[in-house]
Amino acid sequence: MTTLYGAAATGVTLPEALEAAGLDGGCALLTTPSAYRVARVEGGGCVTASGPVDLSVVYEAWVFTPEAELRWVESGYTVLLTEDEYLLPDSFGERVDPLPAIATMDARYLVWGAVTVSGSGWTTVASSRVGTLAVPLLSAGEGDRVRLAAREYVVADCEHGNAYVAEERLIAFEPYAVEGAA
Repeated sequence: MTTLYGAAATGVTLPEALEAAGLDGGCALLTTPSAYRVARVEGGGCVTASGPVDLSVVYEAWVFTPEAELRWVESGYTVLLTEDEYLLPDSFGERVDPLPAIATMDARYLVWGAVTVSGSGWTTVASSRVGTLAVPLLSAGEGDRVRLAAREYVVADCEHGNAYVAEERLIAFEPYAVEGAA
């Protein structure tokens, strides 16, 4: 059995949440009024392949490493989810009820586009339908794809015994080799 732990806080800015969670090196999905950015957490901030992100315009953020996931919204509410209770920051004073899972399942989501460039810690995927997107991924083969890995937590309903996915936690971007790609 795996247990998912969580802690929440209110009145927290995104930089404060990033610092408290200690997710340096993690990936960040950032929503702003004018753009959706994929970034890497560095030194309490976020950077894209083209430079630093102005966090003051972000209104929703999902930040993740293989160990933990931080969810933050503009109102200042944030929650950190992890299987390691010791990673929960003391400054996140509101403990979320632990989620005892009877099983976990790995999930993968294919990112639009094929790899065009990979290096310097970033991999760029492109498609005619969506354009280009740089994701924090060390390397992937040209023509291959990129997947977003996640873990689903399955629980059993106490009253009826039905099993269902109660929560999902993002893990990392990963390369996905396409057979016969250049």
